[in-house]
Amino acid sequence: MVGVTAFVAVALGLLALSVRPGAAIGVLIISMMIWPEYLRVPIGPADMSAPRLIALALLVRFIIQGRNAKINVCSVDYLVFFLWAWTVLATMMAGAESDKTIEMIGYGFDTVLMYFVARLGIRSIQDAGGLALPLFGIAAFMCVMGWQESYTTTSPYVGLDSYRTWVWIAKEPEFRLGMMRAKVSTSVHIYYGMAMMLIAGIAWAIRANPRVRKMSTFTALFAAVGGLASMSSGPWLAIVTLIFCNLYILRPSLIKPTLYVMLAFAIFLELASNRHFYNLIDYLALNSTTAWYRTRLLEVAVEQWRDYWIFGSSGIDINYWGGLLDGRRHIDLVNHFVIVAVNGGIPAFLMYVFSHVNAVRYGAKTRKTSKDPYRRKLIFFLISALIALDVSSMSVGLFEQPLILTNILLGMLVSAGVAWNEVPARTGRPAAAPPEMPQGTIQTAQQSSDMPKPL
Repeated sequence: MVGVTAFVAVALGLLALSVRPGAAIGVLIISMMIWPEYLRVPIGPADMSAPRLIALALLVRFIIQGRNAKINVCSVDYLVFFLWAWTVLATMMAGAESDKTIEMIGYGFDTVLMYFVARLGIRSIQDAGGLALPLFGIAAFMCVMGWQESYTTTSPYVGLDSYRTWVWIAKEPEFRLGMMRAKVSTSVHIYYGMAMMLIAGIAWAIRANPRVRKMSTFTALFAAVGGLASMSSGPWLAIVTLIFCNLYILRPSLIKPTLYVMLAFAIFLELASNRHFYNLIDYLALNSTTAWYRTRLLEVAVEQWRDYWIFGSSGIDINYWGGLLDGRRHIDLVNHFVIVAVNGGIPAFLMYVFSHVNAVRYGAKTRKTSKDPYRRKLIFFLISALIALDVSSMSVGLFEQPLILTNILLGMLVSAGVAWNEVPARTGRPAAAPPEMPQGTIQTAQQSSDMPKPL
């Protein structure tokens, strides 16, 4: 499959280099969904997937075009880069084997590279609108493939994972609600659901461009419906959270009161129940057993903080956590915040959290001061998508397509927050003319200062 992967990378890479920046980012997203990202081309010590190769080509193109000028470097840019650099350093300091170190180095292609390609590629509402057609095509296609796989247990992608060069724990196809959990071009059904949720969030955000509003609406619907075929609680929770957060654009003033109510409700449940408030999520999941595992994992990770607190746990075996959790022989880290901490320690965890917090802060501050209505809407919807992602990341690990799309989303939000080619607001009608003064009337100094002055 190396030859096919190389062909996909070259064909879509040439297409990405021949279209405008926004559409090029859309082609990049197509490349990671249309062909399995886990099928890669070995180049030296690195295994390069189609999106990695295309992103490298786009980064070079954007720099040659000068799109790196005036990007207003901010704290999130540093945090994204140093998070990766620290994780690589921590892996080596922890005494990990060379394969683990190489894996962490390659991690930068899916994080730092994707983030900065999005930062440089999406710099205006016109760039964002360029995403519409590519996202519409891939969302519709992946939605059909997902439900076909779920209903018929077959699709063009079934069996391709046998060409994957790594296997963690072999699992048979899983069924829920009488249907197979679709994974299509991803390694795991949860990855498929999360990727489709992120595409839905980005598509809904670019509805801010009125020229692509209808197409983007259908794209978001296709992506959300497709994500449901994963039959996974994490993506389902993310989609519901995305819808819930986006509704607040109708009444933004209700955001703070809602947060206070949620905090009060959590405190009440903690005091009134014989279980911690976060354990009640078990009743909302499609499978209460797996939901219990996720909440218990968080407790075990906090209890065993000494295993990873400074350099991560790359030098030791933490599979004994499984025995502490429910007696199993291995541990499945289905919480991205825990994964970040285990890979790079508490410093990596803090850098990851603050990269998202600061991105939201930049976006929220700009939304208050911006005069561009399109930019304001885009920022609101991108923040909603990031919140939905972070809420669901408490029960999902981000790898492959979801990890790449996470950093594209983050790059778009930061770009919109700190380096945007703004469009001034248009009222659709000319400004009202000043009232006519009776002939022979002498204007006072105050009246004269209120009149428009020539430029």
